Amino acid sequence: MSSEDNAPSSGNSLPLPFDHGSGSLPVSSVFGPTGAVTGTGDNHIPVDMILLSSDYVVFYTHEATLLTASNNSFRNLLPLPKRGDPLNRAVFVPEISSPELEVMLQSIHNVPRGGFSVGSDIEPVMKGVARLWECGISPRDCITPTTHLYQYLLFCAPIHPLEVYALAAQYGMVSLAVTTSSHTLVLDLSEISDELLRRMGAIYLLRLHQLHMERTETLKEMLVGELGLHNPTARCGFVGQRRLKENWNMAVASLLFLIKPDTTTSLIREKILEYTADLPCPDCIGLRDSLLSKIISKWSVTRRTINV
Repeated sequence: MSSEDNAPSSGNSLPLPFDHGSGSLPVSSVFGPTGAVTGTGDNHIPVDMILLSSDYVVFYTHEATLLTASNNSFRNLLPLPKRGDPLNRAVFVPEISSPELEVMLQSIHNVPRGGFSVGSDIEPVMKGVARLWECGISPRDCITPTTHLYQYLLFCAPIHPLEVYALAAQYGMVSLAVTTSSHTLVLDLSEISDELLRRMGAIYLLRLHQLHMERTETLKEMLVGELGLHNPTARCGFVGQRRLKENWNMAVASLLFLIKPDTTTSLIREKILEYTADLPCPDCIGLRDSLLSKIISKWSVTRRTINV
């Protein structure tokens, strides 16, 4: 018999080209014959069928769960005939690689994504979530704040903010988009790739631009606030207080060239003190410190996430 005779075909009950004891094909370390473990307990998902990825990795899963989650019968590959050994009931999915299929099943069965590094895993996650949509499964419905994959995406957000934000925007995962948007403040939005722009769409791109612009303008308005005046003293009259205002304005001018959505309170304090450190009047210093404290306090609580 030729190798083509043994090759799986999609959507049918198949005689798999391995037996469960010899393991001639690699088996998923998460979705093995005993069923994946959900959560931190010892609860295993039931197993009654197999999915075989395009790179010939075997995944043991549960047909009814896949059918319940999907609105197109898992891309019209299910259900399978109810006959023979349940562990020989299999579907070959030639377009879906094993990393993508693992992400899909972790989403559907809510299985933890443990033991994976953030840096190397974001692309398979993005592709796996896209595959969910192709198989009639709404990412927004199965990746919610209480699920393991949602928490994993939050963990990835500080390292891959635009990728996670675009994913959330593309599939309407509002809470994930809101939370992730705060991690974009360190970025230059003009450098977003065309692919990420396509994924996030016009509405979520606009929300991101508005967040960055509003924070920048808010800080500028805070910095040009009035210092006020203290009662004239023998040491410092109105003329002396002009020096405080001039020095403050120079500090603000230097800051205006540095302001970004993620400007730190330490930078604000550093620049103000740099230009006003040699004030001779304690009352002027008090005015400076009072306004500086107000600015830092307000900036610390200024909104850091998009509006939806």
